Amino acid sequence: MLTKKPDLEVKPTPSDKKLVRMGWIIVALNYLLVLVFYFDLPDTIPTHFNLQGEVDDYGHKSVLWIIPILSSALYFGMGFFVTHMKPSNINYPIKVTEKNAPQLYSIGIRMLVVINLATVVAFLLTTFAIVFKVKGILDTLDVPMLIGIWIVAGLVPFYFLYKMYTVSRQ
Repeated sequence: MLTKKPDLEVKPTPSDKKLVRMGWIIVALNYLLVLVFYFDLPDTIPTHFNLQGEVDDYGHKSVLWIIPILSSALYFGMGFFVTHMKPSNINYPIKVTEKNAPQLYSIGIRMLVVINLATVVAFLLTTFAIVFKVKGILDTLDVPMLIGIWIVAGLVPFYFLYKMYTVSRQ
């Protein structure tokens, strides 16, 4: 059953805002990385790798632009929520009260900011790995490492869920 949560005004902290700006810098670096190497890449590049890091699919080098475009679209969308959404609209794993709401709302905002940042970092590292593989800087692509980076990015919310549960015990 849905219960009404306190409608408090909680904004992103200065640290949250710094992390958001850092994320935009990482998104820009992703575009810059593709741009710097793009004209020096062959027309056909590896676009998919098996778990051993061996190429198992190819595509046109323009496909490489999908990574920064997707990264910036997701970052913008999630960033919009962080800066414009009321924290009381977020679902929390514990009961929100007048007493714990300010702390929970701050944790909820920080969680969204960090998830967003972890995602763009994973996108940037994916771009680095593909470009370095194509340029011959890497012999094989460390696919398990890339998968691990994406898994770590996906586990970020669990840390914040833990923090929310500790708030409820205080």
